[in-house]
Amino acid sequence: MLLVDDDGRNPEVDPDSLAESLRVGEPSHASGALGSAAALVARALLRRARSVVWISADAELATRAAQDAAFYADEGTRLASLPSYEQSPWAEVAPDRRAAQARLAALAELASDAPPRLLTLPASALLRKVVPLALVRSQSRRIAVDADLDRDAFARALVEAGYLRSPLVEDPGCFAIRGALLDLWSPTSPKPVRVELYGDAVLSIKEFDPDDQRSLRELDEVVVAPAREAPSGADFVARARERLRDLCDSIDLASSKTRALIDDVVGGRSFLGADGYLPAFVELVGLEAYLARDAVVLVEDPGTVVAELRAGLARAREERARRGREPVFDEASFYVDTQALERFFAERRVLCLHHGAVTATGPLEGLAKLELAPEGLPSLGVSDHAALERAIRGMRHERGHGQTLDPLVAQLGLWSEEGLSTALVARTHAQAERLASLLSHRSIQLELAQDGLPAGYLDDPSKRPPLLVTTGPLARGLAAPRAGFCLVTEEEIFGTRSERRAKRASERSSSSKARVFLEDLRSLAPGDFVVHVEHGIGRYLGLVHREISGVRLDLIHLEYAGGDKLYLPVYRLSQLEKYAGQEATPKLHRLGGQSFAKSKARAAREVRKMADELLKLYAERRAATREQLPPVDDEYRAFEATFPFEETPDQLQAIEDVERDLALGTPMDRLVCGDVGFGKTEVAMRAAFRVANAGRQVAVLCPTTVLALQHHQSFAQRMSAWPVTVKSLSRFSTKAEQDAVLKGLKDGTVDVVIGTHRLLSKDVHYKRLGLLVVDEEQRFGVTHKERIKQIRSKVDVLTLSATPIPRTLQMAVTGLRDMSIITTPPVDRRAIRTIVTKHDEASIRVAVERELDRGGQVFYVHNRVEALYERAQRLKELVPRARIAVAHGQMSEAALEQTMVDFVEGEYDVLCATAIIESGLDIPRANTIIVDRADLFGLAQLYQLRGRVGRARERAYCYLVVPPPSAMTDEARARIDALERHTELGSGFQIASLDLELRGAGDLLGAEQSGTAAQVGFETFCRMLDEAVHELRGEPVRHEIDPELSVDEEALLPDDYVDDIGVRLSLYKRLASAEGDGEIDELAIEMEDRFGPAPEATKRLVKLMRLKVELRRLRALGCEATRRSVTVHLADDTPISTDKLLALVQGSRGAYKLSPDMRLSCRFAEGQTTGGLDAMEQTLTALARTLPGG
Repeated sequence: MLLVDDDGRNPEVDPDSLAESLRVGEPSHASGALGSAAALVARALLRRARSVVWISADAELATRAAQDAAFYADEGTRLASLPSYEQSPWAEVAPDRRAAQARLAALAELASDAPPRLLTLPASALLRKVVPLALVRSQSRRIAVDADLDRDAFARALVEAGYLRSPLVEDPGCFAIRGALLDLWSPTSPKPVRVELYGDAVLSIKEFDPDDQRSLRELDEVVVAPAREAPSGADFVARARERLRDLCDSIDLASSKTRALIDDVVGGRSFLGADGYLPAFVELVGLEAYLARDAVVLVEDPGTVVAELRAGLARAREERARRGREPVFDEASFYVDTQALERFFAERRVLCLHHGAVTATGPLEGLAKLELAPEGLPSLGVSDHAALERAIRGMRHERGHGQTLDPLVAQLGLWSEEGLSTALVARTHAQAERLASLLSHRSIQLELAQDGLPAGYLDDPSKRPPLLVTTGPLARGLAAPRAGFCLVTEEEIFGTRSERRAKRASERSSSSKARVFLEDLRSLAPGDFVVHVEHGIGRYLGLVHREISGVRLDLIHLEYAGGDKLYLPVYRLSQLEKYAGQEATPKLHRLGGQSFAKSKARAAREVRKMADELLKLYAERRAATREQLPPVDDEYRAFEATFPFEETPDQLQAIEDVERDLALGTPMDRLVCGDVGFGKTEVAMRAAFRVANAGRQVAVLCPTTVLALQHHQSFAQRMSAWPVTVKSLSRFSTKAEQDAVLKGLKDGTVDVVIGTHRLLSKDVHYKRLGLLVVDEEQRFGVTHKERIKQIRSKVDVLTLSATPIPRTLQMAVTGLRDMSIITTPPVDRRAIRTIVTKHDEASIRVAVERELDRGGQVFYVHNRVEALYERAQRLKELVPRARIAVAHGQMSEAALEQTMVDFVEGEYDVLCATAIIESGLDIPRANTIIVDRADLFGLAQLYQLRGRVGRARERAYCYLVVPPPSAMTDEARARIDALERHTELGSGFQIASLDLELRGAGDLLGAEQSGTAAQVGFETFCRMLDEAVHELRGEPVRHEIDPELSVDEEALLPDDYVDDIGVRLSLYKRLASAEGDGEIDELAIEMEDRFGPAPEATKRLVKLMRLKVELRRLRALGCEATRRSVTVHLADDTPISTDKLLALVQGSRGAYKLSPDMRLSCRFAEGQTTGGLDAMEQTLTALARTLPGG
């Protein structure tokens, strides 16, 4: 046995010849399969085989395989990926509904009449048994336009298949029915669909956006896969009862415990460890049941794959043994055995692609036939770009400044001389254009394409330009001299990138951007506190129907102090907002009382003071001047390209805002706001690089030493490839280090300095300070803020805030302070896998060891200080090799800071801490967090804690350790369920909602103002601020008017049209708050799209809201309309021309009358109008002509 490196001695073979040489029962082998060579081979196999199964060693490699396959595949080739099981079937964790749905989606595709031709999967997925093919087929449905569909029978089938019925479809595995409309989200579809029925016929199928519920594009058909692995049919339930009873009897389990277990399992309850009882319902089968016998099996790096298969089976035996005599199924119920694996490979054509290969001379048996190759095996002769990557990295470190792409340019020249065509593949169009620009400036001729390779590129040399820059999902490049081309990915040029599936700006509708939580009353429940713009804090009691003068109205029922009641018409819902203060039960105001009037007066004084300060600061800044920076160059573009993620639209906008500011001749003073992890640091880093590259110094000011240390590591790492000197200055620096940094700042040899308030000391002198970056300015004291204010008038200042700014406050402050808001969450940088588990030491040990094995760090959070040291000691016993530190708020400041710094620097593997870590720590190496007794934490707090991990490319894990459900409160269970549901990185806006909004108000407005804002209503406070700013500027201030309306026709959203009260309230508020006809038209279209054709009462409501917009334009305080008369009460500042109004009255022959208090009345003869709305419309049309220019 000897190790053979691919050095050219072995005969070379092309992918097509390999594909033709395959035989059943005897694996074929080839070496030299580096980079994406396996995808090239898979493409050749697909031209000769009906289907291909590509097995990789682990989930990460399987993901890369899927990306490479998608890039190389011929157009129209269907691909699928089967995800791995991340948890043992015996782990006592909460069922992972999303992972199960992803598996079922892949199985449903494999079970369909037209299965995918290429399946990628990790080795672990081959080991686990899956639900039977017949079950998936019986629960899958295909809906097509013009086909018949029995709505009620289909709804029952969806419930049996595991779908949840809900008012709105916002998650996979849900459905909703509204009359002739059926919304559902199948796990097989990227977006939900809306099916419109006419009787039992399918009229249309439309994809829709789950965020704003608006239709996107029409489809001809949709496949509906099951959403739950455990079937709920009567036969399956009976089988489960019998099998569970036999299982419990085999270990003599007490009859009471047996009954409880059976009730939990067959009742479909989501308890910890529920996935382990799937075999009770159905006999699980090996994956081969879904795969064609003539499918070709492609094994990439077979030595590692076989090692993973053996290790997986060994782990299964250990984990089952650990459960001992408990009522759990054996490993044969969940895993295939070695013999089944050997049979799977023996019955199919198998191709093993080795990177380098271990060869054997004697006969081989079983799995050894895969991992060991025969002597003299052929080579594909394909290489990867590891040497090019090393050369680019080395050039950055050694030379910097414009030289970083020299190795790529040289290599492109060599490939050209050898007659090879080259394609550079970027993930996004923006990155492709950036790369093309950098190379064009080197006088390199290239072609820029989009979306993959040109037709025929891989097969026909005449279709290949010498150098092409394009986009695509390629994860690994290659150099294939035999084929005549090379492919290089942007990761191989600029470093590893992680793809985000963030929405592009063009995909967002303007209405969804404008919608914020404070405008959305969907979550309002009876008993919640609300704030009325005129009457203050009251309690919402519900939406009620009342018949007044024969007309049915929808009214909001509110209760105030002393039992006073207020019934608010829904068309005035814009006057109401949900209470968002810190008090759980605020004091109710009294109707007509003085307390709310006093709160509004106090708020008015505070906003005037705030506006005055903001205006002064604005004027001072505009008066200052400074030297302009040189324009953006290639060096800056190359630095941009090293950002390891795709920028979100908001982040790109913030970067452009800063670039524009830096190009002006006045000092920049910009505030960048965004939630934790939304990419503010990158905005600052690019500004710092640009300023430092122009020969000026940058100071980054942080509120804590730990944050300063983290920023120093981030900045130093990103800028290490350029001749930019980055230093830190804090009290953890020694005297000698501080002196050296101070000297460097004074003589200009230090380009970027990062530190705490030490940077503001009077002994710190800069040679040429150009930019001050302030992280979380609100956390500095008054003295430090004054010092920052002095600096601000002279140099560029960029302030970062982790505060999510509500849109209303943004509108109030914009113009006084340059502000960039990053509200786009970086969706799926790598979504954090949230696992709910009971306190199981084995699971905790596995979680910690898995993180340590990949070189990471772990947070262990327990919120009781007295038990924290005990937990740390037990953790040490479970994982002896772990270096464990303890941190909590009762430690001295110096000791706590030192512990945190040591953890950041990697001195410890595990940090056992209280919730003190919930804000401010950003440690890319820490990618597992274990929250002990998670049921005792608030929802926003749990979200913040979970946000401590998931900052790097590795999959992050969050373990929520909870007691049995019976020991948790209903509220605690709801919190845990919500957190498990919202696994996306940017779901803080879904989770934290109003309390997070108010935290933002507190940070930006200050503690006193945020308390006042809660008392008068946040929207009201922001409107008052906006008005105060205009007033101080000497601009006219016009207070908003919300007209009182009364009509003799029913204008509402009927219960049978919009049945969910929360959705109805949300629509009422959006209609009442609409500012123009266009907005109302959009809402009308949306409602028809979501709920079907509008009934007459809804059409009248839409018309009434249009007329309300016109009344606002006329500055009308109210309007009463019947079939025979209309009265409009005009405000004193109405824009109506007095002369024209008098002419209207005098020329009407008594139809119009005007009273001294500006009430205009109009009478109509019988038959002149069809109703009150028609009469109001005629009156307002006449009044519109009395406007200037009318």
